Amino acid sequence: MEQQNGDMEWQEEDETSEGAPGQNRARKQAAPKSAGGMAEAVQSLKQLLEQDLNKKIEAMKAEFRLEFTKLSDRMAEEVARATAQMAQELSQVRDQLIQVCGELEQTRLQLDMLNKTETPRSSVQSYADAARMTSTSMSSQSSSAARSATPEPVFCTVDTSRVPEDHLGDVTPTMIRL
Repeated sequence: MEQQNGDMEWQEEDETSEGAPGQNRARKQAAPKSAGGMAEAVQSLKQLLEQDLNKKIEAMKAEFRLEFTKLSDRMAEEVARATAQMAQELSQVRDQLIQVCGELEQTRLQLDMLNKTETPRSSVQSYADAARMTSTSMSSQSSSAARSATPEPVFCTVDTSRVPEDHLGDVTPTMIRL
């Protein structure tokens, strides 16, 4: 009894490989029907392999797209999280800057008020003020003092606490003349 399956023939054997009669079994034999049939078989096998390869490639592409999408989503989430954190930090820094600017404005206003409420200085100068003055400013100061009705003299106090006793006579406060 013969059956065909593609290019292969099926034959029944009456004997086993050891020659024992009465045992029938099917044996597949590679017996091509013709040279054209063999080429068709190769072509068919090639097409099957190509289809299998294409299916595997498509599966890999789909898996790659899925992984790429997951990675893109994860990166987008991380960027969004970092952006939100930066925005929060920026908001905090902005609030601190506004607070510092307010404090600076309050300090400026306090200084302005102190300058406005400060009593005008009398024409009496301290030793440090007189020592800082240049000769030009001293002459302008003396001319304005000469114009005033009662010029006030400027005195200097010398700390003698560290002067040895034998030199105390050399150190005496004197009047500064302008």
